[in-house]
Parts: sequence; C-alpha cells; structure tokens
Amino acid sequence: MDRRKFLGAGAAVSAGFAVAGPMGLLSWSPRAHAANLSVSLAARRGNVAMIDGTNAFMFSFSHTSGMSFPGTTLVCQEGDSITINLSNTLNTRVALKIGGTNIRETVSARSSRAFTFTAPAAGSYLYYDDQNNGVNRIMGLHGALVVMPSGIKNRSFSNGPAFVRQYKWLLGNVDPAWGEIVRTQGDNAVTQINPDSFQPRYFTINGNAYDNTHEYNTEIMGHYNEAALVRLLNAGGMVHSPHFHGNHVEIVSVNHQHFASNRKKKDVVSMFPLDVRDVIVPFSPPPDAWPPVSANRIQHFPMHCHAEMSQTAGGGLYPHGMHAPMVMGMAPPSESDLNQSVANLP
Repeated sequence: MDRRKFLGAGAAVSAGFAVAGPMGLLSWSPRAHAANLSVSLAARRGNVAMIDGTNAFMFSFSHTSGMSFPGTTLVCQEGDSITINLSNTLNTRVALKIGGTNIRETVSARSSRAFTFTAPAAGSYLYYDDQNNGVNRIMGLHGALVVMPSGIKNRSFSNGPAFVRQYKWLLGNVDPAWGEIVRTQGDNAVTQINPDSFQPRYFTINGNAYDNTHEYNTEIMGHYNEAALVRLLNAGGMVHSPHFHGNHVEIVSVNHQHFASNRKKKDVVSMFPLDVRDVIVPFSPPPDAWPPVSANRIQHFPMHCHAEMSQTAGGGLYPHGMHAPMVMGMAPPSESDLNQSVANLP
C-alpha cells in the first residue's frame, strides 16, 4: 500500500493525533482545547535497506506491521493527554523515554502495555530507548514527538517566529556490525555491545541518505521570503554539523529552550548526540549572489554535514551521506505532510 494511503487509513489513531512514518509529519489542525489521544506502536526487529543496497539488521518503533527507520513521528498539541499502546515483540526489555522530560516507561520482553502522559510544552522532542548506553537508541529505537502550541499552526511556540512551512530532519547513524551481532546472537546481545565499538557506515536524514533525500518531506523548497522551520534532532551516536548554504539560519530553540528574540544566526549548527534544535531558514535572496537574485530566479543550494565521515556511505561512497537539497524561488510540487490538510491526504 502507498504510504500516504496507509496513513489515511490509520484506524488505530484517535481523531486529532497526527502520525507519520520516517519521512516526515502529517499536518496539524490547531484546536482551542486539549484532547485525549491514543496511538499503537510496536518495538520490532528486521532489515532496513541502506543507500547502497546493504541490509542492516535493526530495531524500530513502528506504527505499521513492518520496520520504520526512524520510528513513527507523533504530532500533538501541548496539554493533550496521550496514551501509547506499546507492544514489545523483541526478546529484550524496551524503554520509551521522552527527552527533556521525566516521562519514561518500560515494557518487558514479548509483552504489551498501555501508558498515558500529558504532552509537554510546545517544541521538538526525541523519544527513544535510553538503555545500554545508547545502543538500543542507535539500533533504531527512536523517533520524534512534535508538540504544537495551542491553537497555532505557523509557530513552534506561542511567541516564536512565524513560518510558512516546517520540516523535521531526524539525524541517524547505522553500524551494520552491531546489527549482525544482534542478528546472530539474539536481541539480548544489545546488553553486551560496547558503545566504544560503534563504527557507523551510514548517515541519514529521516532514514534516507543522498540522493534519496530528494523527497518532499526532506527537500526544503519555497518562494523567496517564505520562511521554513526545520526541526533538527540527533538520534545517532556521532556529532554532526549541518551546514546550510544560501542563507544563515536563525536558532529558534536549543534543547527545549526557546528564543523569542535576539536569535543567533549560524550557517553551521552543531548537533551533539540527543541534541534537539529548531532553526528558521528565512529564504531570503542570498546577499552575495551574482548576478543579483530576481524574483523569478530559481536557485539550488545544499545542506551537508561538515563532519567528513557523514558525507559518505559504506565507507567511501560520496556523496551518499547526510546531505539535503534546498530550492529557493519555487513552491514544492508536493507540500510536506506537515503542511497539508489531513483531510486531503489519500
């Protein structure tokens, strides 16, 4: 089934709770009140195809019957009551921790349970398995929780800067050697893997490496002066340095601290493991362009990670790493899931 058709058929999700796969987010319809929402997730194991065709054995938090890397993205509104029905199909205990909060739940091996919590303040959050010094998280047990401000669709917090579009970029790393240990020795092998042995060979944004990042939930597009919000979340085990060409970005939030004014402007955004940073790409005409930019001139710019390792895949395949395209001067032919009306999704 087509991914959008599946999402449109999501009978396991209560009304108002937007759920999406690894590529991006479903759009959010603002409400003037909090709601009781629920979603079913499963901790699974299986192969995930890398950019060069290599199958990496991984874990995932999935809303479907298959694998999802990264895990299912959840979108709600601050103050909502959220119930997660978590089925653990693994032969090892899993935890679900929401970064920056005290919310943490565990589910024993081969069992299920439901738990309820109140959505935290508006912002971007990683949810992940925090066990075994990061091994479970990097093996794939992670996803994004996006909490929208009450009644607002075009700001990430109530007095934040306005945007026209928003995107989520979840950064991930994959070490196939770790996966083979778990595949051959069993799920409980994650408790014996030494984090110091981590040697990633694949670097992804929303589960994709370039040039598969030419897709509507990762490729940033817009007319000039149509600001875009990009939610950066680093679920991997390496430090990354996303470098934006064309425009400096404004730092809107750093690890849940919001900046309503006096925002720093950067062309490189440092992302340590578990970092969450929201930035505004202003889509301003690049000041140094020659000839000067006109309103009908389309320009293509890259975002690429300044950490040299993450620009390749499989130990040297360039540029099949952590790169994302940006296009100024035209609207996207397909709006990202977050910018569409849920009712319009097939």
